[in-house]
Amino acid sequence: MRHKYGNFTETQILLTKKSIRKQIFFLLLCVDPETKDNYTHVDVREAFKGLLYKLDGLNSVLGEPQELVDTISLLEEALIKYNEPKFNFHTYRRLILNAGSLIDAIKEVD
Repeated sequence: MRHKYGNFTETQILLTKKSIRKQIFFLLLCVDPETKDNYTHVDVREAFKGLLYKLDGLNSVLGEPQELVDTISLLEEALIKYNEPKFNFHTYRRLILNAGSLIDAIKEVD
């Protein structure tokens, strides 16, 4: 895949997508009522911040593919929902799952 500074191999893109999906779904585990007690040491807001910075950089390097723009938007909305006083886990969950699924739509080749 061509990018701003050269080329990534198909394997590099696949591994990157896998890593990002794990980071996205980790945000679900940290907040899920069934699993959140295992992640009390995680600052969810900081985890979001780090992931969003990573995606912003990748977005720039890859020439702003629509899938990343949509993913960042969904994650931003999930963070907003997380910070609401009346947090709705099901809405948050849907946003996180949709963001994760968009990562698979990024093409490995151009």
